[in-house]
Amino acid sequence: MYKTLKKLGALKMSIENKFLEDERKRLYALLNGLPGLVYVRTSEGKVIFANHNFKEIHGEPDNRKCYHILLNKDEPCSNCHTSATSGIKIPKQWQCVIKDTIFEVFQHPFQDSDGTQLFLMQLLDITKRKLAEEEMARLDRLNLVGELAASIAHEVRNPMTTVRGFLQILKSRDTLQENADYYDLMISELDRANGIISEFLSIAKTKTELYTVVKLNNLVHSLYPLILADATNQDKKVVLETEQVTELTMNEREIRQLILNLTRNGFEAMPSRGVLKIMTYMEANNIVLAVQDQGTGISKDIIERLGTPFLTTKERGTGLGLATCYNIAERHNAKIDVESSSSGTTFFIRFQIR
Repeated sequence: MYKTLKKLGALKMSIENKFLEDERKRLYALLNGLPGLVYVRTSEGKVIFANHNFKEIHGEPDNRKCYHILLNKDEPCSNCHTSATSGIKIPKQWQCVIKDTIFEVFQHPFQDSDGTQLFLMQLLDITKRKLAEEEMARLDRLNLVGELAASIAHEVRNPMTTVRGFLQILKSRDTLQENADYYDLMISELDRANGIISEFLSIAKTKTELYTVVKLNNLVHSLYPLILADATNQDKKVVLETEQVTELTMNEREIRQLILNLTRNGFEAMPSRGVLKIMTYMEANNIVLAVQDQGTGISKDIIERLGTPFLTTKERGTGLGLATCYNIAERHNAKIDVESSSSGTTFFIRFQIR
């Protein structure tokens, strides 16, 4: 009787183990189908299961610690370690950066059949979403500045025009000629302030402008004498490398302003005898206009904020020139990309072929 009960007990345990093993396989099959990097770890961080996405990037876990696999670290991450050692058994969510990729991390604690504490981890790549959110925030800032500019620009310009007119009258009087230099300086500064307001209004522009079919190369070549004169005055050089590109529908005046703003920035970034290169070429479904300088480069944190109004590294800069360029590009459904190193910076304006 005892032997029979023992056999029945062993059979029951075998059936239960088989059932648990089948359930585990079904669970792992389900986890393999989930998006992102999915793995199961112990409280100590040992990875006991990883889905296909995880293995494709990081290989077989082989019972290694998750922080060693993902981050090449010898110590556990603060978020995981805290929850594992504090006995917290509620799901957690946070964001982290792994090799320039932004992940949304979901942690779900659960107990294995033998009571062992385990954690189901899911890492979703949200880099594109974060970049899109940052771009939307940047555009919101541009719109805010634009609305502010539109609301106050004319009110500021009116008294400035009056002051400038009276300064010109005073300057013309013979009895005040000894102060003529001061009047010239004041008029020059008023004109500079007026130029800043004009850049404000360019950012604020929302009305529909006239768009025509334009040959980009013709526009670049028409600006060449003006850009060359600017280069010569600064003891610098300019080179054109234009390839055959299709026609574009654009606001010619705005693209002219964009090119001049970028070339002016390029000249200001370079030392004497530096070479500025202006290029046009086709790239997949884009027409590319590129402006390359031989300056000292732009730091990564500045590149991430380019196009933000008032952002400038120049002593007398307004920080509105590039903001205007980004706004013009946006109105033309174009994208501005920047590549920079210690040997120079290149701005790529990619126009979509319609």
